[in-house]
Amino acid sequence: MSRRALLSAVVLILLMIPTASSLCAGDARTLHGEFVWTARNNSGDLEAIFTPTGEGTWDVSFRFDFRGQPHTYSGTAEGSLTDGALQGTVKNENEKRTFTFKGSFKNGEFSGTHAETTGEGAQSTGTLKLGG
Repeated sequence: MSRRALLSAVVLILLMIPTASSLCAGDARTLHGEFVWTARNNSGDLEAIFTPTGEGTWDVSFRFDFRGQPHTYSGTAEGSLTDGALQGTVKNENEKRTFTFKGSFKNGEFSGTHAETTGEGAQSTGTLKLGG
């Protein structure tokens, strides 16, 4: 086999090996639950999609309707999706508002709080629950 043919074969084999990011992309986990927005006296269904980015780190998207309008807030999270603490930060669609969430999983159920962060610190906005 010529050197050029061998090099072409090696490149082809390397292209066929899945990368770590492509392996992680297939491992997204979707959880369903509800949110309560205390100050606005509003609540609703919540879908959270967690895509692993590393050991105990995730990209997260929260999908929900608020006042009849669909929303997706996206950001990052760190912690466990099975048992223990989980926290993260997400932004609204135009990235002008930032929210944090924190809580923990117990027996497969997440219970936590969310807050809007501004220059004045975090202002509690309500609670959220998620399950399998």
